[in-house]
Order: sequence, then structure tokens, then C-alpha cells
Amino acid sequence: MQTPVPPGWRIRLFLTCWVVYVAHFATDVVREHYLTMSIVEAQTFRLDPYVGLHDDIFENPPQAGSEGAHHGANPGISMIAAIPYLPLRPIVDFVVARELGNRASADSIVYRDSRNKRVEFYKTIRERGLDIRFGLVSAVTQVFCMAPLAAASVVAMLETLLAIGVAARLALGGSILFAFGTPIFFRAAYLNQNLAIAVFAFWAFLLVWNPSGRTRWRQSTREYSAGVFGGLCLLCDYSGGLALALIGIYACWARLGTGPIKEVAGTALRYTSGALGPILILWFYQWSSFGNPFLPPQHWMPPVEWSEIGYQGVGGFTPELFRMLLLDSRFGLLVVAPILTLSLFAPLAWRTAAVTPGLRRRELIICFTMTAAFILFFSTVQYTRLQWVTGIRYLVPVVPFLFLPAVTVLTRLPRVAAIVLGAGSIALTWSLAMVRDQGTVARNLFRVATEGFQLPWLTVLGKLSTQYAPTLEGRPSPFPILTVVGGIVFLIWWLKWPRRPFGIEGSVDGTEIAHSANDSNGLVEQTHAP
Repeated sequence: MQTPVPPGWRIRLFLTCWVVYVAHFATDVVREHYLTMSIVEAQTFRLDPYVGLHDDIFENPPQAGSEGAHHGANPGISMIAAIPYLPLRPIVDFVVARELGNRASADSIVYRDSRNKRVEFYKTIRERGLDIRFGLVSAVTQVFCMAPLAAASVVAMLETLLAIGVAARLALGGSILFAFGTPIFFRAAYLNQNLAIAVFAFWAFLLVWNPSGRTRWRQSTREYSAGVFGGLCLLCDYSGGLALALIGIYACWARLGTGPIKEVAGTALRYTSGALGPILILWFYQWSSFGNPFLPPQHWMPPVEWSEIGYQGVGGFTPELFRMLLLDSRFGLLVVAPILTLSLFAPLAWRTAAVTPGLRRRELIICFTMTAAFILFFSTVQYTRLQWVTGIRYLVPVVPFLFLPAVTVLTRLPRVAAIVLGAGSIALTWSLAMVRDQGTVARNLFRVATEGFQLPWLTVLGKLSTQYAPTLEGRPSPFPILTVVGGIVFLIWWLKWPRRPFGIEGSVDGTEIAHSANDSNGLVEQTHAP
């Protein structure tokens, strides 16, 4: 049975996550930003103006069927980020024009950072007058794309925990742990396709599963919509094809036993029809950019380190990569998010009908299969070795699927143990989100312990204070901003909800509360190795 939940919790939770994610905005400019700018500003997929600014941007080789410069990634998250940037572009243009108009012709360029490649990148874009635009675009895409996507996934986790029978306050605590005690927090700081795959795959899974059984959508509509989200996973990255395929298999499996075999065929058809839209967009992008609709962008990239292994760096299974994905001290999944190791104990409960009411073997199998598929696939991808540049990345899509079984185990532990584990996980992840050091996880924790709280964008502002805010030279204190954020979060939960004060649980007018599915500062920091 759906656990009753006080009115407004979903909106309050979304706003809380969105505000905290925005406060921890990181100024990294990544390859996806360039395509977003080209789509909005020039209505093209070509990246010619940005050649030399990112290692993944390259001129098309002679054998390609079209000319120009492009990058070696799928376009999905760049296209999605273009949606909020389009209406806000006039504001960005105004700020950029005003700043450049007031800028001295020979102003100083100072970036106090030990990583030479980042310093050189900043000097280049400052000289070309791109620094303010890059900073504003990175802020717009984080505030209005990545942060709300991540916050919406947290609300989806709350709904799921409620639907499988977790008590309301435990479900709220679990969703907060998901928001701030897993790599979702870390990756929500700037534009990236890995978090988008995690969100879209989780939504597709929930649409097929329908754990509460109360959604107003017809099953056929849910299956088609799940296909759309599965297709978006592929549009964002070819690794998203794993999620697309596995959710499709799950949808057909869920149909077995509910009717004749033709119903399974109908499910497959509806799911495939939903996925076809994003797939056609991907093919159009590849045809427009490279002259071939079916070969991936990586096919056209010039040779780089490890690309000679297998197909463009994707070869056979490598035990070393498998170990790195899980245990590397800089980005290993079980090092960055040790709370997820609890999921390994979920199968111990299979002797009963369910781990918790509603989370049954079929869903657990899909969760673990999804996880295994991503781990095994990226154990063949040589570029796994580069994850240290931006932190945990490739395995982020499995986080929601591991967190579900992990939180069901967590709710069975003694309260004190659960609180200690949860608080420790949040402290670890928060440290990573604040410092974003390219070293080990332990080094991030040590820096917080010795240097105090930080905010990534404020840290960069301190390094660039000569150009933008001379009074903030050194290490600006984050406490005024954290105090404001804390005050906003307090008000979000303290202000009374229309007609029902916060904290009233159970029912409204004697009726059980039912589940309803309808219910910058111009700073930049290039993501490059030093």
C-alpha cells in the first residue's frame, strides 16, 4: 500500500535539492557546452569557432561525408541544455556586451592555479573575450538543466520508496540520502551526459514498474513513455544503449504472465516506437555532422592515446579497468559511494517474497543486471583511466539502481547504525562536491577538514579575483552564502503549505493521501588534465 505522505513534501524536496545543487555549481566548461552554444547561437552542429579549446573537438577527417569541426560525443544533453539557454540568451548577450565594452584593451590575466592546462585555457578564452559567455552558459545549463533534472530524480526516489512500503519519514530521509550521499550530488554541478542517463533510465524503469500501481497513465502509455526515456539515454551517450535495451527487456518480462504472447509483442512495439524518436534525432545529428547516420561520433576522432586498442579504445574485458571502476581511490564507485555496498546484502532477503513490500525479485534482478552491464562494458573502455580528470562518471547511471536495494537494507539496520552510515555518506559526498580535487577521495576529505567548507564556484572566483572581484582575493569565505542557502531551505520546510501546515501526516479530511503520478559571475574552469 502507498505510504501516506504530508502534502507539499514532493515540492519541498525538489526545491531543497535544486537550491543546494545550484549553490554547489562548478564552473567547468566541458565539450557538451560547445554544442549547446552552437545550436542556440549559430543554429548549427559545427564547432569550428572552438577548435583548439577542447581536446575532444576535432576537424572532420577527409573520409567523412561532411566538413567542419565536431566533438566525439552524442548530442543529447547538449540539445536538452539548449532549451533553457535559448530564452536566456538575450540576457547573456547583454551582459557579455556590457562587460566587454567596459574592459580595458590590455587588462591583466591572472589565474592562481597550479594546473597549467587550465591556466592556459583561461588565458586563451580571456584574450578572445569568451570568458564571460562561457561562465554564464555553464551557469545557465547547470541551474536550469542539470540541477532540476537531478532534483526531479530525487523526488522520483521518494515516490518509489513510498510505493514499496517505506514509512513516510524514512522515505524522506532515504531520498535526502540519495540526493546528497551519492554521486548524484557531485555530478549535478555541471553539464554532463552521465547523470542524464541515470535520470532517464530510472524514470523509464519506474514507468514500466509502476510500483504503486496507482498511476493514472494507461500501461500502453507508460510503455511508450519508457521507450522515449530509454531512447534519450542513447541520444545522450552510446553507453545509454545498455539502459535502453535492458529496460525494454524488463518491459516485455513484466508483460509475461499477464496475457497472451501478443501482449508481449505489443509492449515491445510500443517501447520501440517511443525510443524511435530520440534514435532518429541521433541519426540525423550523425548524418548532418559526419555524413553517415549510423557511425558514432567516436568513429571520426583522430587517434589518441589508447584509441588503437579495439574499436576506438573499446576492446576486450580488462581486469585492471574493472578494479579501477569499483575501487580506484580517486573515482571508484565503492570508494566514492560506500553506502551502495549495502545493496550486496539485499539478495539475502530473497528467501521471502520481497525485500520490502513491492521491491520483488524481478526488480532486484533488473537493478543488479543494469549495474553489471555498465561495469562490464566500461571494463572494456580504455578511457576509464581518465575518470580522475572529472571524478566518478561512467558508473553514475547505476547509482539509482544500486541505491534502491541499498536503502531497503539500510532501513533494516538499527537506527543508530543507519544514521551513522547515512551521515558519513553525506559528509563524504559533500566534501567531493565542495572541493572537487582531482586527487583521492581521502584528499578531498582532508582538505575540508583542514581548509574548512568551500563552494567550487567561489573557489574559482578567488583564483580569478584580479579580473572580476579584487576584494575576494585569496580564499573567499563560503559562510555567508551557506547561511543564505540554509535560510532558504529552512523557509522551504517551515512555511505552511496551503490549507495544511507542515508536519500533519496521515490523511486529508479523513481520506488517505493517495499517490499521484501527476502530482554567474563569468567564471570558467576547463575540464582538462593538468
